[in-house]
Amino acid sequence: MLGKKPKNIDALSLFSPPPVLRGYMYGAQEAREARNLNRLLAIRLETNKSCNLNCRYCYAQSGENSAKIADFKNLKHIILEAKELGIRSVVVIGGGEPTLYPNFRDLIAYIDSLGIIPVIFSNTILMTEELAEFLYEHNTSVMGKLDSLKPEVQDYLAGREGAFKDIRKGLEYLLKANFSKPVGPGELRLGVSFVTNKMNLEEVEDIWHFCRQNSIFPNMEILTPTGRANDELEDKLLTADEIKEYKLKLLEIDREYYGYDWLPYTPITASGCLQHLYSLYINIEGNVRPCAPTKLDEHPALRVSGEYPYNVNKMSLREIYNSDLFTYVRNIDKVLEGRCGNCEHTEECIGCRGYAYSVGVNNGIDPLKALRMECQQCFK
Repeated sequence: MLGKKPKNIDALSLFSPPPVLRGYMYGAQEAREARNLNRLLAIRLETNKSCNLNCRYCYAQSGENSAKIADFKNLKHIILEAKELGIRSVVVIGGGEPTLYPNFRDLIAYIDSLGIIPVIFSNTILMTEELAEFLYEHNTSVMGKLDSLKPEVQDYLAGREGAFKDIRKGLEYLLKANFSKPVGPGELRLGVSFVTNKMNLEEVEDIWHFCRQNSIFPNMEILTPTGRANDELEDKLLTADEIKEYKLKLLEIDREYYGYDWLPYTPITASGCLQHLYSLYINIEGNVRPCAPTKLDEHPALRVSGEYPYNVNKMSLREIYNSDLFTYVRNIDKVLEGRCGNCEHTEECIGCRGYAYSVGVNNGIDPLKALRMECQQCFK
């Protein structure tokens, strides 16, 4: 699947912003305008905890033994509430593998029927030619998985022998269904997510070229010390110097071969991540977070009478969104500390709040203070 690397672009060519996966992330201007207008742009939904993989970095610690499934009527109600708050996309992140959700197709069709973009995170193991066509016809953006180009590394990280072969087969079905055809200028319909760590760091350049050559959004995440990773990949976390080296190398590649330019300090490489300003994450129990690794619902300091109050089964989504806690969250850029607070790039980047939060609370820091700590991934 890997082709020859293209020749250098004309030295006189103008750089342009790299393309993004439609509905997955929103740019700085859109994010801040939405926040200032008290408008959501996206929600992320967990549908089920069951998964046909046992990924060693899984923040949700999903697997085959989990039977938790979200009620379809409740999900539709949440989506309708979010639509009233202005959302443009719903990211079906599963918690586990969303294609295992019994009402998966009904959910995608429902989101599409409301004029909202469905975005799914899938390991693509259950992808078929027919399912790929269904998703394409229902306006879906798909984020697949590609942690490694080496079977032994992918299988280890995925926690299952044969995962590499099945993942690549599913990706081929998506490519065959024209998901690699851009939907418009700067907007893609297919991405692949890869969690960078010491096991796959040397492959990042090849994965990056593969994505760029096939009009695939490269969702390069950095291994975060949360969930299963705390127990199984603690020694695989990257250092700040390693993060700096590969981000600058990828920026050089994008400039030299593809004519793209971007700020190298953002947490999602070549994209940025301002989720805390415009998005909400609803887990399988209905608890609302700013994003997946910012697990406010698990911290005892934020419980009232032993329970986390910001739950869609106890409060409306609008009440949660307008609460003091989530008002603080979406204005976190105004109270950032350390290097993040003094950075001249805060309009475009607020660091990885999920990483800052995870590191902070792991070290016993108050959750609200942890959320505003400087980003330890940043090498600026």
